[in-house]
Amino acid sequence: MKPLEIVRAAYGTAEFLAPGAAESFLTGRSSDAHARTFIRVLGARHLLQAASITAFGGGAALHRISAGVDALHALTMLVLAAVDRPRRYPAVANAAIALALATGELRSGNSGALP
Repeated sequence: MKPLEIVRAAYGTAEFLAPGAAESFLTGRSSDAHARTFIRVLGARHLLQAASITAFGGGAALHRISAGVDALHALTMLVLAAVDRPRRYPAVANAAIALALATGELRSGNSGALP
């Protein structure tokens, strides 16, 4: 398992098992029940993504798909930030994390092509 997938799996586990604590740690704010449900779903997605990349060998195409999933997630979080003022800060924080993961996936997918 590559370091990025370990980080993703750890983050996903935290979101899945303790969604309120994960959001509070990242944003300094507590989450409501609705947000905690979505955080759990996102945590499960991160776990599935890390497991899939690891199980299928993590080729360049798989890393690009994973980066696309993360970029799409970042985009939806930015839309949420634009339309839901109370959730703006957590949404922007989540978008930043998703973009960082997308960047990591693109770098992982290109690691064999770099000199």
